[in-house]
Amino acid sequence: MYSLIDKIVGFNHFLIVSVLMVPILFFLFYNDLNHLSILLFFLISFNLLSFYSYLYLNDSFDPKVHLPLHLCYITEFAILLNLFLKNQFLLPWLFLNSVLGGIVGFVNSNLTSNSLYIEYVHYYLSHFNLILFSIIFFKSYVKISFSDLVRSVYFNATLLVSVFCFNYYFQSNYWFTFSKPIGTNLSIFFPQWPYYLFFLILLGLLSYSLTFIFLLNRRYVK
Repeated sequence: MYSLIDKIVGFNHFLIVSVLMVPILFFLFYNDLNHLSILLFFLISFNLLSFYSYLYLNDSFDPKVHLPLHLCYITEFAILLNLFLKNQFLLPWLFLNSVLGGIVGFVNSNLTSNSLYIEYVHYYLSHFNLILFSIIFFKSYVKISFSDLVRSVYFNATLLVSVFCFNYYFQSNYWFTFSKPIGTNLSIFFPQWPYYLFFLILLGLLSYSLTFIFLLNRRYVK
């Protein structure tokens, strides 16, 4: 079992995620959304400030790797802004992205033995924050309409095209548009470029659809 887990996702990744699931399970049964929102604000703020401060102070920042252009990091930053702006319009998009990104980030990792310690902290805390936001949204009983779903898909399609152009011009690999994610992860089962991109897009659409259907079947309370 150990060798199988280590080969597919990495045992260290499996161990870290298992530990992080403890507070996540606690938050699932914690009903003070104001406290959870305050906690989320401080966790995201700490994550972003510590990560970029460390990189700049140690002259380790690489714009081809460390810009917040992956969908998970875009979403995390947008969540922080929305905690200030209180924009209901963006909530469905943030939630759908958070469910997708949180699950994918906890199942897979693109970290390697060469990754900086701060990159490990940033990666796991970012995806933890996405799951925490998902829990807060879910407990808020906010509805998502079909138009919200379509609009969210449109937003991400626009972002994908923009990031693809950025990658092409700067020779980077955000959203993994030109090569599979490095590290030990499930991409070993993916087809080669460019076919795995279509596979990832289909997985994203499937996640959006299943999340939307699940919310439709939920009982709403005032």
